[in-house]
Amino acid sequence: MNSKTVTINGRASELNVEPRRNLADYVREDLLLTGTHLGCEQGICGACTVVKDGRPVRSCLTWAASCEGSDVRTIEAYDTDAVMTRLREAFSREHALQCGFCTPGMLITAQDIVRRFAGQTISDKRIRYELSGNLCRCTGYAGIVRAIQRVLESYGDQPVPDLATAPSLGAMELQDFDAIPLEETTRDESRGPTTRSVAEGNGRRIEARFELAHPAPAVWAILRDELPAVVACLPGAELSTMNDDGTLEGFFHVKLGPVSARIAGEGKATFDDSRWHGEVSGQGTDSRSNSRAKGTLSFSLEELDESASRMTVSISFEMSGALAQFSRGGLVEEIISVLIEQFQTNFGRHMAGEAPVKQSSLGIFQLTWMAFKRWLRRLF
Repeated sequence: MNSKTVTINGRASELNVEPRRNLADYVREDLLLTGTHLGCEQGICGACTVVKDGRPVRSCLTWAASCEGSDVRTIEAYDTDAVMTRLREAFSREHALQCGFCTPGMLITAQDIVRRFAGQTISDKRIRYELSGNLCRCTGYAGIVRAIQRVLESYGDQPVPDLATAPSLGAMELQDFDAIPLEETTRDESRGPTTRSVAEGNGRRIEARFELAHPAPAVWAILRDELPAVVACLPGAELSTMNDDGTLEGFFHVKLGPVSARIAGEGKATFDDSRWHGEVSGQGTDSRSNSRAKGTLSFSLEELDESASRMTVSISFEMSGALAQFSRGGLVEEIISVLIEQFQTNFGRHMAGEAPVKQSSLGIFQLTWMAFKRWLRRLF
C-alpha cells in the first residue's frame, strides 16, 4: 500500500491505496464522490473526467498513487464556481442533457473550454473538436454546443473569474465492510441475512447466512428436487430448461439506470448430498446492450436442531459491457445483499407452499430504496 497525500476538492486526503488502483475508483469508493461516472474504463467516453492540476484528465486511466501532491477537482467542487453556474443554466435551457450519465464529465470539459476561449469567437466545429474526448449517446451534441456558445457569448470582453474553491467538507467515518465477519443470528426468520463481501478474481463474492424455521432434510429436498422454483426465488432469475445431467438454460432480467438487459445463458448445477451443498454456475450475454455476465450461486445447509436449519448463500459475479459500470463499489454489494434477502423471503414462502413475490425484472430504483431501508435497519 502507498501512503501519500492528495488534495481533493480543496481537502487533503490520504492515498492509502494499492499502486494499481485508479483515481476514479479512489474518489468514488473511498471518498464517496460518485459524481464522477465510469463508463468505458478505457479512456474513450470521458464520463470519468476530472481536473488534475488545472487540466482535465481521465480518472479511469490515472493511477491514484500518481496524484501525490496534486490538486484534483471532481464535479462536486464546482457548486459555487461562476463559470459552472452559467454552464448548468445553459445546459438546462438548451436541453444539453438527457440521461445525464455523461453530464459531469461533459460539464468539466465545457468549463475548461470556456476558461480557455472566453472573449474569443470560435466556431461550432471548434467546440465539437474540443468535445471530441467526451461521448454523449443521447443528445447529438447540438444542445451541448449551443450551451457552450451561449456561455462564451455571455462573457463578451469580461474576464473569466478564478476557479472557485470547494467548501471544506467534514469526513464521513465508514466501517470497512469487507472486514466484518458473519455474525451469529438468532432463530428469527423475519430477520434479514448477515452478509459479507470479498474480492474474488476480477469480480466479487457476496455471502449471506440466515436461519430457516424448517428442518434441514426438508429444506435440502426442496433445493435438490425443485431447483427451477428455487432459482425463481431470486428476483429477475428464470430457469427455463433443466436436464438430467445438470446442464441448464435460463435468463436473468435486469434494468439498472439507462441499461436494460435480458441475459440469456447456460450453465450447470451440481449437488453434494453428503454435505448438503449445491452450486449453480453459468454465463450469458445480452445482444442488445452488449453486456456479458458470468456468475455462481452456491448454497449449503447446516442443521441446528430437528426443526431449524441455517442456510449460507453466496453469489459470485463478473460483468462486462454496459452493465460493468454497476458491478463495482458499495452500492452493488448492497443491491446483491438485498437480492439475497429477497431470496430468503421468497424461499420461506415457497417452503410454506406460497407463491414468491412476483417481479419480472430488477429495477435500480426499487433495489436502491430497499438497500437504503436495509442500511437504516442496521443503524437503528
